[in-house]
Amino acid sequence: MDLVQQQYWDDAYNNFSYFVADDIVTQWMDKHAAYLKKGGQLFELGCFPGRYMAHLGKMGLVVNGMDLAPNMDEGFTAWLQKQGVQTGKLERGDVLAYAANSGDRYDVVCSFGFIEHFQNFSEIIALHDKLLKPGGELMITTPNFRGGLQQFLHRNLDKENLDRHYLPSMKPHLWKAQLEQLGYDVQFAGYFGRFDYWYDAQERSSLQKLGNKVVLKLTPLLKQLPDAAFQSPYCGILAQKRQA
Repeated sequence: MDLVQQQYWDDAYNNFSYFVADDIVTQWMDKHAAYLKKGGQLFELGCFPGRYMAHLGKMGLVVNGMDLAPNMDEGFTAWLQKQGVQTGKLERGDVLAYAANSGDRYDVVCSFGFIEHFQNFSEIIALHDKLLKPGGELMITTPNFRGGLQQFLHRNLDKENLDRHYLPSMKPHLWKAQLEQLGYDVQFAGYFGRFDYWYDAQERSSLQKLGNKVVLKLTPLLKQLPDAAFQSPYCGILAQKRQA
């Protein structure tokens, strides 16, 4: 079950200004870049607005993807190509239906901030697997709103955003166990990134607004904490599908 209606995404990305990500997730990608073969065909589930797709494309991968966002039809491919990214199949459509029924297979299959919106997240992970060639790499990341500090902040200061996420999905050890059963060698599974905190727009009390300001002030201090489930902002996995 999807916890977020498509209209939310359509509204969120209305008049969106494209950009290439340069953040904790891209730093994590770069750290593991050796596993991603240049020239390979990449497919991203729920790819719009493409900020991570563009980064991976600049690493030398040919990007493919599908999303229901209306703007998939309005200049998205042209923007990627303008960034020097090689593009393949980029279509507006139901990516879950495509993954379930397509015979297409890719060298890299990925999603970023996607599976945590589904209560049946293990089925969504299995759909990633269906699109991946033997020997290919699977890459998934989600926010870590389940971690103790992160959950406390979002529950008290960003509740509407928190409710759009299925916290039980944010357990990379479960992803690891599932992929190992499917015949993968896992290269990374865990939490990553020094402390970071972001919040979505919603009605807030004066106390909640003050709370967000205090967290912003404390962020440089909190960034001194090491990567850990309690406060790291992201979960991730990178795994190779064994040859048949």
